[in-house]
Amino acid sequence: MSAVDNRFVERKSLEILAEAVDRTVGTGFVHEAIAKAAKSLETKAYSDADKAFRMLNPRETRKVEKTALENATIFAEHGEYSDPMSDMNPNPKFDDIRSRSVKLGS
Repeated sequence: MSAVDNRFVERKSLEILAEAVDRTVGTGFVHEAIAKAAKSLETKAYSDADKAFRMLNPRETRKVEKTALENATIFAEHGEYSDPMSDMNPNPKFDDIRSRSVKLGS
């Protein structure tokens, strides 16, 4: 494997871990630290992510680990997946609802 492949694997694994933290524990600062490490792949970002992740208690860590393994398995079997809602087109009937609504338009 080349260095580019290793960086892709590192980045994807950190993204899966950040998503698992967000879905299970919902701890924003841990998710943010791991997501930042995934974007930059710098040593300091890794250190910050490690410190933040170690703040989770053992029960939370097990939940995150289980979810991350499930997500990684899905990724390995099916490849990249996206949000199914992102493929839906907006309804043209509701195009100007924001401009007509008194509460939402302000």
